Parts: sequence; C-alpha cells; structure tokens
Amino acid sequence: MEIQVSLKAMPEKTMTIRAPQTDLSQGSQRTAQVAGKPTAGAAAGARPAAAAGDTVTLTATAAELLKLEDSLSGMPDVDRARVAEIKAAIADGSYRVDPEQIVDRLLGIEKELG
Repeated sequence: MEIQVSLKAMPEKTMTIRAPQTDLSQGSQRTAQVAGKPTAGAAAGARPAAAAGDTVTLTATAAELLKLEDSLSGMPDVDRARVAEIKAAIADGSYRVDPEQIVDRLLGIEKELG
C-alpha cells in the first residue's frame, strides 16, 4: 500500500509513504494458530483490507516549515566573510575575548534550558 501526500499550499511537493512489510495482526493470528486457537480472521481467511487512495493533508504550519527547510538548505553553513574578519583580527592582534560576555551568554542559555 502506498499513500500519496501532497500539500495544498505547495502542490509540487509530494511524498510517498509505504506501509511496512509485515502486518502485526497477521503475526498475532499466526501465533494463535500455532497455539491451536483459531482466530476469527484466520477462520474466515480474512486479511485487513488496505484503503486505496489514502491521503494526508499537512497543516499550514507544516507547509511553512517545509518552505523554511528549503530556504535554509540553500544557505552556506559557515559565514565565510565573518571567518575572514576574525582571522584578520587575530593576525593583527586586535581580536579580544570578553570573558564576562561569554559567561553572561552561557548563564542566559542555562536559564533558558533550566
């Protein structure tokens, strides 16, 4: 069984979801049969029916997250201009570390997490 997912806000985005290969209800029936207990599904020879054409609609928030992910994937991981600026400052001796600022920011992060 396959499920096609399409976004109303972004019709060009489609995702296919496939069902797992094993069916847990079948495994339960097999276990009962081995134990000598017939099950209703096994007795009738019935299998769970797969619904054809299942669809999933994502919320506007999910669509926005996909847009954000697409835009972020095009951005570089490192700001090369900032790295060059810091390297130059280190090379000419003008780069200064402010330990108080580092401690303040670390404590701020700790407050947010705790």
